[in-house]
Amino acid sequence: MNKRLILNYALTFGILAGLGCFLFFLAMYFTQNNPLNFRRPDIGINIILIWAAIWYFKRYNGGYLHFYEGFSIGFLTNLFAALTSGLLVFLFIKIVDPNPFLVWITEAKSFLIKERGTLKNILDDANFKRQLASLSSSRHYQIILDDLMFKQIAIIPISLLSMAMRKINK
Repeated sequence: MNKRLILNYALTFGILAGLGCFLFFLAMYFTQNNPLNFRRPDIGINIILIWAAIWYFKRYNGGYLHFYEGFSIGFLTNLFAALTSGLLVFLFIKIVDPNPFLVWITEAKSFLIKERGTLKNILDDANFKRQLASLSSSRHYQIILDDLMFKQIAIIPISLLSMAMRKINK
């Protein structure tokens, strides 16, 4: 396994995916009141570029791909993409316009208060108050962590792509 080649493909396609996700955020910023609520569909950008990274690696490798190579490329591409997009969105809301972050927190608090009756089965009063306090003390850097955590769901398509694209008879 050529670790350097895997890292190069993952880094290249991860940064491209991260930039694509940031451009998606910018499009939402100019068209939506709360662009941070509409970031979730950008995982499709990650999945498309993860597929491209695996496909180009397989092509470079003479058409052969082991599962662990595909999974490694996919996982690292996803990680670099989430870090890149999370960092770019963080810098945007920290330097350019903090309003999307403030609107995101305000809407999360109002949702929590509005759905308190429904959430009583899950959150008792102490946890409800703790959750509200946690939202009040949220910091901008949590956007990066949010992006990292959410985009880990892409592990499922990464596994499926790695299995579907493998070819090991050399």
